Amino acid sequence: MNHYFNEYIEALEHAGELVRITRRVDPVLEMAEITDRQASTPHGGKAVLFENTETGIPVVTNLFSSENRIAMAFDVDKIKDASTRLAAFLQAMLPARNYRRFMNIAPSSKLSPYTPRTADSGACQEIALFPPDLNRIPFFQNRPFDEAQSMGSVTVLMKNPYVNGNYYIENARVLWHSKTTVQIRFEPSSLASVFLNASPSGRVPMALLFGGDPLYHILSFIPMVSDIDPMFMLGYLRKKNIIKVPCLSQPLEVPDNCDMVVEGYLDKNAASVPSIACGEDTGFYSSGEKEPLMFVTCITRRKNAVISINIPALGLIRSQRYITKAYSVFLENFIEKNIALEVRSICFPHFSHHGNAAVVAIDKHFQGQTHKIAHAIWGSTLTTLNKLLIVVDVAVDVENWNEVNACIANYYNPVTDTFFSRGPLSLTDHAAPVLGFGGKICIDATRKTSSPAKPCHGALSFCFYHEKQEDPIANDPKSLIYIKLNNEVDLSDHSMCLWQAINQTDPIRDIHLSDGKLFVDACIKRPGDRGVTRPWPNVSCSSLETIKTVDACWDKLKIGKKIPSPSLKFHPLLRDGKAIISE
Repeated sequence: MNHYFNEYIEALEHAGELVRITRRVDPVLEMAEITDRQASTPHGGKAVLFENTETGIPVVTNLFSSENRIAMAFDVDKIKDASTRLAAFLQAMLPARNYRRFMNIAPSSKLSPYTPRTADSGACQEIALFPPDLNRIPFFQNRPFDEAQSMGSVTVLMKNPYVNGNYYIENARVLWHSKTTVQIRFEPSSLASVFLNASPSGRVPMALLFGGDPLYHILSFIPMVSDIDPMFMLGYLRKKNIIKVPCLSQPLEVPDNCDMVVEGYLDKNAASVPSIACGEDTGFYSSGEKEPLMFVTCITRRKNAVISINIPALGLIRSQRYITKAYSVFLENFIEKNIALEVRSICFPHFSHHGNAAVVAIDKHFQGQTHKIAHAIWGSTLTTLNKLLIVVDVAVDVENWNEVNACIANYYNPVTDTFFSRGPLSLTDHAAPVLGFGGKICIDATRKTSSPAKPCHGALSFCFYHEKQEDPIANDPKSLIYIKLNNEVDLSDHSMCLWQAINQTDPIRDIHLSDGKLFVDACIKRPGDRGVTRPWPNVSCSSLETIKTVDACWDKLKIGKKIPSPSLKFHPLLRDGKAIISE
């Protein structure tokens, strides 16, 4: 049972899913490069435990880049098994949600044994730092143009102001700002932002959770409905209630089995500070936003704490790609029960981030149903950041891109089956005309009445071409969607082309219909171009200097055969400038 982080680490090592590095590795750039190399190997490589961080707190990276490691965190064989347990929980919760939505679960309920309970103190408070000093815990610089060190994506716990006694966990990007403050970023459309705005107090207490049950971190990536306490759900999944302990400096309760807890508050009346450039999970640097500060009041931890830190994704080498798969599997249950009953499966492709691209299979039986689904997906807090929605029939395997491509080639007519809209987007979407707001597109690839019963899998749908090419249709007249890319992009690497297309495009500004075809401009834009007012970020990857340094010390790390740097694949895409392109 992997309910404690040290138990989970031991189980991973026993299963051959973890490598230890006892030698000191520089947290400035080198740890990220080693993690990138592991994440780039088949099935996500192995988790990496850096024992010497010069803070006394070992750090694990690349923890959830493997489907097997995620399944081990749930104590199941496959992610689908965990989804089945979640579905059972939601089914059991339906009566409570319908009739006792804002009340405690009745003692006679079969769910009552899993309600959280509170103790006076816990293992997470064996050591307390008063006053707090963030310099005594590990922060990394991951990319050469990062202007601050970060902890990547961190699990944040706060109170739910709408349901008395309930808590909520979400994932947020955290950057070091001073020894007692961090910059913290929530998506404006997320439930965390809703709860912050709804809080009756100007100071909103919150806590950053590290280590502990690995499910804390996994479930923080998955959007949930507002009236389900994640601690209650975790108790059900673990078949034992979660024990919480009061924080030492904030009116919060945190799980007692965490390895480290950073207590603090966010002041709603304080001014946000300009964002610091930092590599993002999109594979690009951040730019142009403002973020609130979390004021840290106390740091507590276990004596032998080990924490997990996420390294931002390297383009397609996504350290979180299997988290994305788990996100898809779990969200199916929430969507079917809370958004649209006709949705049967959903997949967020490997080239997407924050669900900005999604393939949805629906049980279609009436006209206009695709539009209904698109509005429901874009209007839900769970999936509001979606930018590209592809809708297919229920029999299609949404995880099989070849099947999805065949449906587009056979059932999609760009003139009649393309639907545009506008709405919230991720703050990391640099192609959006306005920060956090831009275009959305839905592609209806469902079978129409006159369509053939089975799609032909040899048909073409996408055509990728370089900006220097004047007439792509002449070279490929059968495709339906033509995507223009910068000359440096390798057109034979379709995954890279799709990654560029989803990140470098605003559907309203950069997509148009002509001669019955859909044309997409996925090239770099510059301020002054039509509809472009924001700076354009550079690709985020390791420098040649860091790559050479890690190459030279690889054998001394004793973690197996040398893995070539995946950053080399992205170097042709780099432009002049630092985090922001200067061309």
